[in-house]
Amino acid sequence: MTEQDDKAAARLTGAAVFSQDDVAASYHARQPYAPAAYEALLARVPGRARALDIGSGPGPVARVLADHFGEVVALDPSAPMIAAGQAADAGAHPNIRWVCARAEDFEDDARFDLIVAGSSIHWTDPAVLFPRLAGWTALFADLANDAEFPRPPPPCGIEAWIDFLCRWNPRVGRDPPPWWRDRSLRPPRQAPPHEAWLDIAGHERFRFTFQQSVPDFVASCHARCSWPREMMGAALSIEFDEELTQLLSPFASDGTLALDILTDLVWGAPRTAPRQA
Repeated sequence: MTEQDDKAAARLTGAAVFSQDDVAASYHARQPYAPAAYEALLARVPGRARALDIGSGPGPVARVLADHFGEVVALDPSAPMIAAGQAADAGAHPNIRWVCARAEDFEDDARFDLIVAGSSIHWTDPAVLFPRLAGWTALFADLANDAEFPRPPPPCGIEAWIDFLCRWNPRVGRDPPPWWRDRSLRPPRQAPPHEAWLDIAGHERFRFTFQQSVPDFVASCHARCSWPREMMGAALSIEFDEELTQLLSPFASDGTLALDILTDLVWGAPRTAPRQA
């Protein structure tokens, strides 16, 4: 198997986690993107006819966009995610068209004023997807909250948060990188593969505070590929939840945490071929 085959297999394995029923049911607890990031993005979109949300999950981005566009296509390969999105929206946005399909397989004859992906573009094959995007839009945007993970930490502080992660990652078969404890060991940032397929016009970072209950923060962890309950099993999931709840509860006010969130927004025009390194 080639390195390219290994990467493709890893993408499929990671993406498959989001088709698990419990991951879809927990996804509502994922921390949102900064409202200011949406404002900055929308200010760069001259047309408001159609938008496409790639890897929409249960539609947190699609529902925001639906207040500003005539039609929003919420596209996700996970049937449980699409069902959760339709249930959560409950018909409030009839201009959302929910489509269960891989982005690489999606077909559409009309153009989009905006195509966006929120923490999902790394699960796609850019060599297949981006030439198609280039035929649909002049503006693609990527939203992400995890660029500096494990920073910013929850209110327990970075040392306690890293201690927790370093105890739990090996228990689910993941080796914590040494630079989590020593930032001087962090390797230079490498652009994610999809950025070679994008003529980047801008990158902005937005910081905001999000209020979230301790149970919802715990649930948000199970909506990630690191700690899905189906993979962990019932006993380990319960132990994880109890330990994380015990860690965070002393820092909650009336059961609510004040979370420091960083949202990165990258936008530009999709390319039909990658830039050469």
